[in-house]
Amino acid sequence: MATEYSIFPEEKRIEIIVDGKITQQDFDRVADEMEELIDNYGKIKLLEEIREFDGFDPSVLWEGILFDIEHMKDFSHCAVLTDSGWIGPFSKAAGAFLPCKVRVFSLDQIDEARAWLNSE
Repeated sequence: MATEYSIFPEEKRIEIIVDGKITQQDFDRVADEMEELIDNYGKIKLLEEIREFDGFDPSVLWEGILFDIEHMKDFSHCAVLTDSGWIGPFSKAAGAFLPCKVRVFSLDQIDEARAWLNSE
């Protein structure tokens, strides 16, 4: 399993760890949990820790796009943790077009990322 997650309902936050290739099963599990959190709490916060990203199953691409379009307004903040050379700049650029606040942190800054999410 390349994707793990933890839910913090009292903080309206989900934390996702990506470590490898994202499968359809990974996507379905996490998307279902995010939708349930959104249904229960409205806008939520996302912390995405990307340790290794080896791509995703092709079937995830279309479903991911549809999920993003449907739920774009349901995220208030997104903290991306990565040491990858291209993911950080890509996340910052994408953040300019998203309705939520996006901030990029290095993998060793998880406490700072959580503090940022909790302070907003």
